[in-house]
Amino acid sequence: MTATKMTGNQGSRRVLEKAGLRYVRTFFEEWPDHIEGAEHGDVDYALSREEWAAAARHR
Repeated sequence: MTATKMTGNQGSRRVLEKAGLRYVRTFFEEWPDHIEGAEHGDVDYALSREEWAAAARHR
């Protein structure tokens, strides 16, 4: 599972972290329309099947 969010969207990033996804990278992309905060980039989060299964065993 992967997710991409704007760097400044702290609320959404916290939800991803609580769901078990981990930060992978920050990247910058050109968008056709300006969105406030886009200059800080976007972030990718991920959770592999193996990581999910391991976390499920510990619940």
